Amino acid sequence: MIGLWDTREVWINGKSITPAGFVGDLKAAEREPGNNRDILQECHGVKSFRWGDTSQATYCLALAYCFYLKRSWVMDRFFTQELERMRQADVRLEYDEDELQAASEHCEDVFAREFEEYMGELGAER
Repeated sequence: MIGLWDTREVWINGKSITPAGFVGDLKAAEREPGNNRDILQECHGVKSFRWGDTSQATYCLALAYCFYLKRSWVMDRFFTQELERMRQADVRLEYDEDELQAASEHCEDVFAREFEEYMGELGAER
């Protein structure tokens, strides 16, 4: 990912990404009614990507990262943390496949653990 702070221009895997373009790509990727509706709602109203903060735009950028790198949406946990830690300046982030795979497995494990805890609170049994 390359991000230019002054213009909020972002490239992911060499593709120029804008919030409007991301939402458009999500809509185009819908295969049946309701797909991506939650993500579209989360990104509604985001005018520019930001990083180095906890804004909705930074969360939207984390979701875009998942989408364009063809990763599970639970990976937003990884990318959101990475984006929040960055300085609000020009940035270049690079990951190799091994790093992404390890992060993906960790995020899936965290999600599974949280889901099981939540279901336990509701009294559900395995």
